[in-house]
Amino acid sequence: MRITHLNILAADIGTPGASRVYVFVHLQTDEGISGIGEPSCVGKEQAVVGALRDLEHLIIGADPLAIERLLGDMTRTVIWRGGPVLSAAVSGIEHALWDIKGKALGVPVWQLLGGRVRDRVECYAWIHGGEPNSYADDAHRRLEEGFRTVKFTPFEGTGLGLNSAHGQRAEARVCAVRDAVGSDIGIAIDAHGLLNPVNAVAMARRIAPYGILFYEEPILPESAAALADVRRRIDIPVATGERLFGRHAFRDLLVHEAVDVIQADVGNAGGILEVYKIAAMAEAFYVSLAPHNPWSPLTTAISLHLDAVVPNFLIQEIPTAGAHAGRARLLQQPIESPIDGFLDIPNGPGWGVDLDDDFIKAHPWDPSARRTPWRPQRPDGGLIHS
Repeated sequence: MRITHLNILAADIGTPGASRVYVFVHLQTDEGISGIGEPSCVGKEQAVVGALRDLEHLIIGADPLAIERLLGDMTRTVIWRGGPVLSAAVSGIEHALWDIKGKALGVPVWQLLGGRVRDRVECYAWIHGGEPNSYADDAHRRLEEGFRTVKFTPFEGTGLGLNSAHGQRAEARVCAVRDAVGSDIGIAIDAHGLLNPVNAVAMARRIAPYGILFYEEPILPESAAALADVRRRIDIPVATGERLFGRHAFRDLLVHEAVDVIQADVGNAGGILEVYKIAAMAEAFYVSLAPHNPWSPLTTAISLHLDAVVPNFLIQEIPTAGAHAGRARLLQQPIESPIDGFLDIPNGPGWGVDLDDDFIKAHPWDPSARRTPWRPQRPDGGLIHS
C-alpha cells in the first residue's frame, strides 16, 4: 500500500467576527483506503497549510503503515525542527496514518495501542459568564447536557501587583458555582496564564476551600522552575501543557516537579503516539493526563482513542459549550453527548468516524478574509499576558 494524495480540507464555521476555522488532512492510498486527521494551531491556519505542503513530498509514495518511520522523516531529517506550526502539521498527518492502519487491519486505533483499560471516558465542559450568578446558571446548563465536571476562568487580567478586589471577585465566582452544583460535581479552574507567580499563589489560597480538581496554567508555562515554585506553595493540583509540544518540553515539567496534570493536545503536540509516550513518561512521575481539546469533534474522537488506553488518564476536555451549531456537523457521527459525565469510546475501524465532506465544502474558508486581532489590554494600554 502506498500514499497517493494528501488533500487539505478547511471549513469556516460561525458568524462574521465570531467564526472558527477547522483544518483537516485527508490521505488517500492506492488501495482505496483513506485516513483523516486534524492539525490544530488556532490563528496560524495558513502557516499550518503551508507546513503540510512542505511535508507532502515525504509522504507521497510512502507506506502509510510505517508510522514511526514517517514520523522520523517528518521531524528528524531537517535542520529546523519543532515549533507549534510544524508540530501541528505532523500531528494531522500522523492522525490520518493511524486511521488508515486501523481501517486496513479492521480494528479501532485503541486496539493498536495496546487495548482499552477502561470502558468509557470521563469528560468535562466549559462554563461562561460574568457575574457569579451567570457562571452558576451556565453550570446548570452543563449538568442538563450530561456533564458532571465543569471548568471556567474566574480571573481577569492582572498586573504585577496584588489586587485584593480582583481576588474577591474571582472567589465569588468560584463560590457561586460550587454552591450551585453541590459537592458531587467536579470544578476545574483555568487561569489561562493571566496571573504572575505571586498572584497565582494568592488566588489558589482563595479558591482551594471550594474543592478544585485542577488549577490550569496558573502562570505561563515557559519557566518550569517558576511553575514548580507555585506548585510547592499551593494545595491544588497544577495542570498545564496545551501550549507545549513534543516530549522534551514535558520532560522538563516532570523533572522540575512542576505539574500534577499534563494537558498535551493530540492535534499539536506531535500526534496521538507522541502524547501516548508523554503520558507514559508522566506516569513514572505519578502525573496524570487530561488532554487539551478546543478543536472539532474529530479531535474529540482521536482523543477518546488515547484516553481508552492510557492508565494515568484523568478526564477529557469537550469544547461543545458555546460552540456554533455547525461544529457538530463536521462529523457524520454524533459522539459528544455524555451520559452521567462519560462518553462512549468509538469502536469502528480506524477512528470509527467520518468527516462530512459535503458540509465542509458548503462552508469554505477564505484565507484572505481579515480577522480582528485579539489584544487583551490593561487599563494603561499594555498587553495582558495570556
